[in-house]
Amino acid sequence: MKKIEAIIRPQRLMAVSSMLYEMGIIGMNISELRGHGNEIGAVQVWRGREYKVDMHEKIKIEVVVSEAEVESVVKVIIGEAQTGAIGDGKIFVTHIEAAYRIRSGEKWEDTAANTKGRVVKMSSAKPVGITEAIGHPKSQSVL
Repeated sequence: MKKIEAIIRPQRLMAVSSMLYEMGIIGMNISELRGHGNEIGAVQVWRGREYKVDMHEKIKIEVVVSEAEVESVVKVIIGEAQTGAIGDGKIFVTHIEAAYRIRSGEKWEDTAANTKGRVVKMSSAKPVGITEAIGHPKSQSVL
């Protein structure tokens, strides 16, 4: 499994998220944030006073996909978020070692047994307790 984090312009969110939904990527986290990369601070005037704006509004999209889907998801994000100007954003891809569903304690597994090309699914193994999930030395089921 891979986690893709894309930091994009707020006005490109609807285009990116709708294309990801069309691909079958329906689970995603969206965060509003402020920051800057190579953008130079812009000077703006408000009520006759000048202000230097160093932090720009951005949107962070986080999705977890199979390794087979990484390239296509990255291409869709770039295609929909790219304006060609400084400040378009960045995409980070990281490896996910394990994931657990909090409600049931099930562990996510990376398998190719799903129909729509999605390969991340929940295993049918017995739920684990919190001490087992975090590797506590006194592992006991909390159920």
